[in-house]
Amino acid sequence: MELILPILISGTAVAIAAGYLGSFVLLRRMALVGDALSHVALPGIALGIMFHFNILIGSLTFLVLSVIIIWVVEHKTKLNVDTLVGVLFTLALAIGAILSSGEELLDSLFGNISKITNADFWIIIISSVAIVLALLILTRKLLLNMISKDIALSLGMKPHVIELLFLLIFALTVAIGIKFIGALLMGALVIIPAATARNLARNFKNYAVISVFMGAISVDFGIIIASLYNLDAGPVIVILASAFFFLSIFFKKR
Repeated sequence: MELILPILISGTAVAIAAGYLGSFVLLRRMALVGDALSHVALPGIALGIMFHFNILIGSLTFLVLSVIIIWVVEHKTKLNVDTLVGVLFTLALAIGAILSSGEELLDSLFGNISKITNADFWIIIISSVAIVLALLILTRKLLLNMISKDIALSLGMKPHVIELLFLLIFALTVAIGIKFIGALLMGALVIIPAATARNLARNFKNYAVISVFMGAISVDFGIIIASLYNLDAGPVIVILASAFFFLSIFFKKR
């Protein structure tokens, strides 16, 4: 149990950050964007493997670069975010396919908790705390920006800057989750707990809390089950989160 305790702690931290972020992602109708954005990290992962540096750094670099491109192009062309993410998603897959091969890439696509280092642990903990604090600070502005950008402008807010900050937070959350659940499945950790919470919550506060809780128990139980039965943690976590979602349908609040 001592061996998996740091993994459980860091996994819980990722789940809390992803669950809280997911509550905003669903409200912004960006569920498919969340899934596609996680795949944009593939070239960074491939380069990290090729040149032997931490894949978290490589994936975060490509994710941040991508969200900045999305933010700039969205306001230049007025295309939807999901359209732009779709373009970058397919481009990233193509580049990743050219650069990558081998077992290490497979671990990055589906996660491998056994390869989390001490440095990864502290990066994940610090980043998760930063993500949650940033979202807490921005909660009112994010919600108001979703309701009406005109009202946000009239109150002295800067909607475009708020959108960029949200996308950067999104990128960091995806990057720190790749070690646990993999690039192909990380979007699920953002989306599914929040979708479960939508079925159960009566207001935004409950919605955010339930989303965080569902993400945390999915990750914790997923890691424990995967360790006991020698399974990959990423798929187990997603299966558990999905099971909780389908159960929540029967308790859906009207």
